[in-house]
Amino acid sequence: MNKFISKIEKILGYKFKDIELLNEAITHSSIKNNCKQKKIFNYERLEFLGVGPFTSKLLIIGLAPGLRGANRTGKIFNGDFSGNLLFNYLEKYNISQNYDEFNEIREIRCRITNAVKCLPPKNKPSTDEIKTCNIFLKSEINKMKKLNVILTFGHIAHNSLIIAFNKKLSEYKFKHLKKHKINDQITLINSYHCSRYNINTKRLKLSDLDKVFKFIKELLNL
Repeated sequence: MNKFISKIEKILGYKFKDIELLNEAITHSSIKNNCKQKKIFNYERLEFLGVGPFTSKLLIIGLAPGLRGANRTGKIFNGDFSGNLLFNYLEKYNISQNYDEFNEIREIRCRITNAVKCLPPKNKPSTDEIKTCNIFLKSEINKMKKLNVILTFGHIAHNSLIIAFNKKLSEYKFKHLKKHKINDQITLINSYHCSRYNINTKRLKLSDLDKVFKFIKELLNL
């Protein structure tokens, strides 16, 4: 395992801070047996580690690594339209500094991850993929003891989150801009995904993203 991690670190040129999560994911027997693509174990597919401290009060969940974004740069929500838009808003609302594919994030006050951990065919993950990857999401959530607010981008991220909490999907239906009370500590906010398609078709408006992040600031007293 140590040789495997060292090899990955040498290829990427930096050391992993979340080694415990990496070990959990790779050694989990159901992941080894059920991940059909087997790409989770390829160094190019380690976006499942997410980014941002586990001590954060805010967790943002997207769909999956983008073909021209995280799957290319090796950094979650990075290098494509969705990533640029998200980090512009995180910077606007003083949650994170912006970053590009050539630099690491210096200051971030949230954790960002994906529901599906490697690039799905045609950007449409199968039910098996979603189910298999849920172990990673559960692991991240369990480590966030101070978690107060979760933002999910899209139906799949929302459903994956509800499954991770062992809740009934019928009782927590996705609705754009809706707030759900998961428990006494955590509030969930729904939004359409911040993709180029959703913005161009006006399914998601920039004013909607302002509403979302104003919700977040209010809930976290930022």
